[in-house]
Amino acid sequence: MPHPCNKVKHKLVFNLDSAKPCVEVKNGGVLSAVTCRNLPLLGDVGLSANHVVLESGALFGPIFTADLSVQLSYVTKGSGRVQIVGPLRKVVLDTKVEEGGLFFVPKFFPFVVEADEGGMEFFSVITSSKQVYGELSGGKKSIWEAISPSVLEASLNMTPDLTEHFKSKIAKGAVIAPPSTI
Repeated sequence: MPHPCNKVKHKLVFNLDSAKPCVEVKNGGVLSAVTCRNLPLLGDVGLSANHVVLESGALFGPIFTADLSVQLSYVTKGSGRVQIVGPLRKVVLDTKVEEGGLFFVPKFFPFVVEADEGGMEFFSVITSSKQVYGELSGGKKSIWEAISPSVLEASLNMTPDLTEHFKSKIAKGAVIAPPSTI
């Protein structure tokens, strides 16, 4: 049997559990990712992966893949709800997923995952080596930053105070949100 070469181990192996999280939200969860930046081989094969750990009632998203990639996710622990929206704002999936379940997110389809009481973990493989997500939630890349408060109030039927509260909550820009207390 050939002996392994430790010089190439770092080119073929990456420990996602011990990686520094990309996003960490108190009472919300953790997102860790492996891309071509930390495992160059993924650039050659055009893949990346992420591991999401959501605490009870937390949300992941809403986000969408902003390139031609698709995402296949496997629920490793717990359970939750997955909603995927297609063209013309039509809900194409609204279902409960449990440990051992798979869900598929087509290209450009926004999606959100909400953890049940016991929390939820899932592992995703994405057909892009760079993970290009568009955020619908918050932050500087969010569509909410471009919308004027009056348009937001009218389109979501909200009062000015609720609109201000809404924008302050989403302005943090995290793709993971802790459970709402509103």
